[in-house]
Amino acid sequence: MENQNQELAPIQPNHRLCSLTRQPPSASSAEQTQKRNRPESMQHESPDASAQSPKRSRNANLPPPSFPPEIIVEIVSNLPVKSLLRFRCVSKSWKALISDPFFIKKHLKNDPKFSKKRVLINTASTQTQLQYSIKSCSLNSIFHDPVVTTTEIEYPMRKDSRCDWVVGSCNGLICIAIRQDTVILLNPTLRVSKRLPDLGFKKRRGCYTVYGLGFDASVDDYKVVRVFCYQSKGFEEGYETIVRVYSLRTNCWRRIQDFPFGVPCNEAGKHVDGSLHWVVFHGQEGFSCTIVSLDLAQETYKEVPQPCYGDGASERTLGVLDGCLSVLCNYGRLYAVIWVMKEYGKRESWTKLVTIPYMPYPGAEFFSLCQQRESFAIADAE
Repeated sequence: MENQNQELAPIQPNHRLCSLTRQPPSASSAEQTQKRNRPESMQHESPDASAQSPKRSRNANLPPPSFPPEIIVEIVSNLPVKSLLRFRCVSKSWKALISDPFFIKKHLKNDPKFSKKRVLINTASTQTQLQYSIKSCSLNSIFHDPVVTTTEIEYPMRKDSRCDWVVGSCNGLICIAIRQDTVILLNPTLRVSKRLPDLGFKKRRGCYTVYGLGFDASVDDYKVVRVFCYQSKGFEEGYETIVRVYSLRTNCWRRIQDFPFGVPCNEAGKHVDGSLHWVVFHGQEGFSCTIVSLDLAQETYKEVPQPCYGDGASERTLGVLDGCLSVLCNYGRLYAVIWVMKEYGKRESWTKLVTIPYMPYPGAEFFSLCQQRESFAIADAE
């Protein structure tokens, strides 16, 4: 990941674009030089040749076509990721263009049909013994292919006997947590990874840790938030939190204000509109919860308005659908409803998207909930 950051050093736009339009010497100059060096007898051979192919004669004197740099960038930005990786070997100017942060952002936006989005899935297999893995598949194939092919995600420190989980994904980067005390940032496209510095907190009884991955556009930086939840004195006293933020740009952790609205549940934060979101429980008021956001730029907290769930609402799980904050809410053992906030921060924009009935067999409520959680984790990478 450190090598990747060096490769993605900003480049002046004019230099980046103009370097692609440098052309070799024109064909007409080379032909004129050859004609001057050619014997006179050869120059007068086949006097009818030009008359037989006038088009060839005219085209031979034309310089090779050149395209405006904006057209080249527009065409290349619509190519698949695998093609771009190969095209980095064409020349230094092509490598500089494809590695430029400006181009990377443009390429991420040119995805109207979700061709670059993938679904991340935590899987478990019991063929001989219990084995865990993280796999991905194309979001487009889920809707159009009769058989969906998955690809296993490879990353350092991976063990089949240990259940690691995906914290989140943002612009092609995947954050993976191992045993709640080790975090890895992974770019599966470039096959590079970075282990974040350790904080010294180990998992122990009565404590747990939640994470979140997001992007701070104000400083063009990726950030990982770590919330360490521990019992202050006893169970009756409730939990307290220690919140730290990691910056990929500075490669260090900083402590910020602790959670002011309670304790987040054991779920990774969901990144929407430059903020991370958690469902937070309030022990003093019985079983009640709110949605709390952490602004990555300002590093401030606020409560996010929730939809009017109605009667019977129980467990709620946050997610992201098409860039919008969403909630999967269970209603007893009858059905689950997905709510989507169309306009961020506005309570009236919450919309009931779909109702999912439970399957008529034991364990259906677990199946219904997990399937939706898996589809929430989407990575913009191939």
